[in-house]
Amino acid sequence: MGIMDDFRKSKEDNKVHTTPPPVGHTVAEILQDKNKSDLFGKLLEKDGQQDLGQRIREGKLEKDDLELLSEYRVEFSKKIAQSERIENLLTEENIIEIARKHPDFAKILDSLTPKKALKVIRNQLKEICFNDEDSFDAIAKPIDIHDSFKNGKDKETSDKVDKLLNDNGITSQEYLDTLAIKDPIEKKEAIKQLAKKYGGLWWNRLNKDLLNNLNTAARSLEDSYAELDKYKSDIGSILFASVSGNDDMRDALSKELLSESAPVATEKKTGFLDAKKETTLDEKEFNEDWERYKTSSDYAGKNTLEQDIVKDMFIAEQKTKYEEKNKKNKGFWASIFAAWLEGNINDKRNTLS
Repeated sequence: MGIMDDFRKSKEDNKVHTTPPPVGHTVAEILQDKNKSDLFGKLLEKDGQQDLGQRIREGKLEKDDLELLSEYRVEFSKKIAQSERIENLLTEENIIEIARKHPDFAKILDSLTPKKALKVIRNQLKEICFNDEDSFDAIAKPIDIHDSFKNGKDKETSDKVDKLLNDNGITSQEYLDTLAIKDPIEKKEAIKQLAKKYGGLWWNRLNKDLLNNLNTAARSLEDSYAELDKYKSDIGSILFASVSGNDDMRDALSKELLSESAPVATEKKTGFLDAKKETTLDEKEFNEDWERYKTSSDYAGKNTLEQDIVKDMFIAEQKTKYEEKNKKNKGFWASIFAAWLEGNINDKRNTLS
């Protein structure tokens, strides 16, 4: 490295660069991944960007396409982040808690296991986030509220009660055992005994303060527990409704019932590279089919008009053949490559002789 290179590097290192590195995945990375490219295709399809999809397939982007792709890349990354944030708030532990508060949702866990149910729900959340923003928001809202309360007011209540107990030398277990007493009169007396044990004689003011604080803490714990239960029930309601009303979710759950290693509703996904690989015209096979078709239809013995009809019939047959061959491929990219393939077959008509 010469002095000019060192000088240039020194100047660049000392500059304040305002252009941040791109957040999320690049378009190239997205297109190379089956699931990500399928989801990216959903964004393009939603906005009617079939022409852009065709230009991506051809590798012939126009002047404004790079800026457009950058905008879609940002939107894609945002949706991925949104869905993953909600996915991560759902754990095996808390969906079990949710099921305990919602009998209908519990039936799903009874049919599968918490692990399998969580796998399906997390997978489908991404699909819903890209396909139906309103439905995703409806699912995310109670989960966010639950998380916000649990890490906010609920935690604040817990911290205050912990401090009260620690300051007065009362163990958590001793206090919880007292609160677990079902008879309200016995419970009231047990709390008074705690205040007497740890705060001096019950008629002293210090004892009355501790007694009041222990009773207040008990009410705040009950209130917080009830409120958190309500949020868990709300989550159970929306998740159960989503499973009941979403065909893909039910299909995925059905597949999980059948096999330990069953895929989670991946049959309907066709990524960019899958579509590119599978939606191709076999030139050799096409030509061999044409030769057989000519022979069986006595092409050589027909006049020009009749030969044109034979060509049209053969092209229609080839389209049907490839449609059947590729009918398992679904999604935006499959439709883009299918349209290209149909056009390619149409163009081949001019080569028939």
